[in-house]
Amino acid sequence: MNEVQELTKILEGLSQAGSFQSAANRLTRWARAFTGCNAAILRLIEDDGHGPWLAGYVADGADAAFFRDEMMVHETECICGRVATGAIDRSLPCYTDGGSFIWDRLSTLTSDLGQERIGPLRGRCIKENYESVAVFPVRAAGRSVGSLHLADSRRNWFSASVGVVEAACRLAGDTLLRFKAREREQALLKTIETALLPGVPPVVEGLEVGVSFTSATEMAHVGGDFYDVLDLGETGALVLVGDVCGRGVEAAGTAARARYALETQASLTPDPAEFMRAANDSLTRLLPADRFVAAAACLIDRRSGSITTCLAGHPSPLLLTSSGIVEVKAPHNPPLGLFAGLQFSEGTQEMPAQDTLLMYTDGVTDSRNRDVRFGEEGIARVVAGLPDHDPRRIARSVCDEATGFHDAAYPGDDRLVLAIRRGAR
Repeated sequence: MNEVQELTKILEGLSQAGSFQSAANRLTRWARAFTGCNAAILRLIEDDGHGPWLAGYVADGADAAFFRDEMMVHETECICGRVATGAIDRSLPCYTDGGSFIWDRLSTLTSDLGQERIGPLRGRCIKENYESVAVFPVRAAGRSVGSLHLADSRRNWFSASVGVVEAACRLAGDTLLRFKAREREQALLKTIETALLPGVPPVVEGLEVGVSFTSATEMAHVGGDFYDVLDLGETGALVLVGDVCGRGVEAAGTAARARYALETQASLTPDPAEFMRAANDSLTRLLPADRFVAAAACLIDRRSGSITTCLAGHPSPLLLTSSGIVEVKAPHNPPLGLFAGLQFSEGTQEMPAQDTLLMYTDGVTDSRNRDVRFGEEGIARVVAGLPDHDPRRIARSVCDEATGFHDAAYPGDDRLVLAIRRGAR
């Protein structure tokens, strides 16, 4: 099939799509199949008045962790954002006349062209060992509305297909945007929830994990709650819970940025106080002056049974024991992203087998009814009424009871509950 026929095929396929999700899937899957690359991600520009974010709608072939990390990218922090907004230097050999980024030796990009000329990089494609990367602007009505990001582990992969894919993306935006904004919004909500609040937590040996959270039905109501559970091998398991101030696209983008910063720093050193310090310095540079992140990090040593906790403007976790509920002992530190150069403190205590760690965002305890807070007392009442300490039952029951307790006359907030039980060795 020649280039004209290939272009005609995808454009006809897009025109026949009956929904935004179908059209987005068709474009992404076609690009990956046509080029034979490892992974493809379709992103569109979203802006709620606080600056553009590049939001991932569809991924094909990409590892789940890679897509989760790349789901929300600010316009300034990597090449994909700059291609989408047209903020590129066309004098560089990595850019085409059509505004696309094409490079087939990604591991040597900065040494080949110079970091200052290229601009900021997240480095996630390099971490994934991709060598060939192509980012094409997606256009509608003569303006850029997003980008199509293709990646492959082999070198010199995209040179033969650039013209067709670039043309397809130049014409695809009008089709994608012809669908109602509400339909696109629902697709984005699903992507954000999958990235920040996976309904099924990761499986970690030696731990039982339950999670429950409230879901937004409109983008304007999306908050910044997030969590992660990381298996660090012999070091143990790291549990992260965080909350970003604000709502909408910016809150979701900031939460994605915070989760990525915490995970990146934790991969370098598992000590909670140390990686929180490094993440704070990174976020202070990245976040606007009026934004911050509340976070709690708990490192569970599955061998010794100890738990090391670092709190950054976040409520203290609770430990559910055979004799009752106690607050995890850890000093409180400022939220992340406000001041650079801070040192963070942590606390360590025992977590016997079959005890359950309960972590939650302040939307749970701040639920109100007739001027009465749900509080830690509400959590204790719920747990006391349960037949056992099954983590899934605990997380679901606490979240549901706090949501039902809250009077809609008061401002609402997101609610996230994570329960982790350490099994016997």
